[in-house]
Amino acid sequence: MQRRSERCTSVSVLLPTALAVAALAVAAGLVAPQAALAEIEGPCQGTVAGQNVATHDTSATGEPIKVREKARIPVTMSSARPITSLTVELEFGGLGWTVHDEPTEGTSWARTVDVGDYSKYGVGLYKVVATSSGQGFSCTGATLVEVDGSPLSTVAGLVGIGLAVVGGLGVLWVAIRGPGGAPVVGMILGVVLGAGVGVLLQQFSIVYPTMIAALIALGGGAALGLLMGLFGQRGRPRY
Repeated sequence: MQRRSERCTSVSVLLPTALAVAALAVAAGLVAPQAALAEIEGPCQGTVAGQNVATHDTSATGEPIKVREKARIPVTMSSARPITSLTVELEFGGLGWTVHDEPTEGTSWARTVDVGDYSKYGVGLYKVVATSSGQGFSCTGATLVEVDGSPLSTVAGLVGIGLAVVGGLGVLWVAIRGPGGAPVVGMILGVVLGAGVGVLLQQFSIVYPTMIAALIALGGGAALGLLMGLFGQRGRPRY
């Protein structure tokens, strides 16, 4: 009983310290130098919700264009040369899905993205990527959008809360109980915690999950779980 009490006391000191170190590591990764502000490539001009994408940056902490939960976002692109095809994608965590893909004519096009088709699953930060191509050229423009709404009423928000709670309590359990294979179990639960925190940061429009930001969240969670697992294993009685 005394051993368990001592371990609980140690966890109460070590866990906040570990969380602070993990948070600093994540923050350092997120504020590291990012790409230049101009988020359009090729001989084109583009707008999303009426704003020039060339003045917006799509890093994890970039400033997004704010839109309503049920809004229809206008996306446009123009060029001095004829455009023959267009694609519009939404992107999350480095993974994208196409919302428009069709041929076009002329030197410009305009389409709308119906936010309501997607915001029922989640709100927060997303990336809109528009691509045009023509004879001998291609253009890509991108910007972040912040979908207004309550994360607590969406599938993604509830999943994020569930993952964070399960992962956080699991890591704490590993640190206190020190089960067999504690470091591995701790890493797995830490990844669950990192995934939940990452989803919540996106849903509350704090951090957009670029591929690098997602890896930092998952890696930071795994490192925290490993640390707690090693601590829990060290406190196990040896017979």
